[in-house]
Amino acid sequence: MMTRLMTRAEQLARNAREQQVQRIAERLRSVFGDRAVEAGQEQVRINGRGILKRWLIEPSLRFLAGEVA
Repeated sequence: MMTRLMTRAEQLARNAREQQVQRIAERLRSVFGDRAVEAGQEQVRINGRGILKRWLIEPSLRFLAGEVA
């Protein structure tokens, strides 16, 4: 019984992580566009010229540092 419970908990955690990644990716797509954002199961990548400079300049993009939990 404990094994089933642990398996279920791991699946719920995996699903929650994937949903969080997708939420972050959608927010980033609204800012940078579809081509600049790639979302996997566990990470979001942003590619393009000037992305880091824009993140440093625009306070509205600071959610990137605080969104990961």
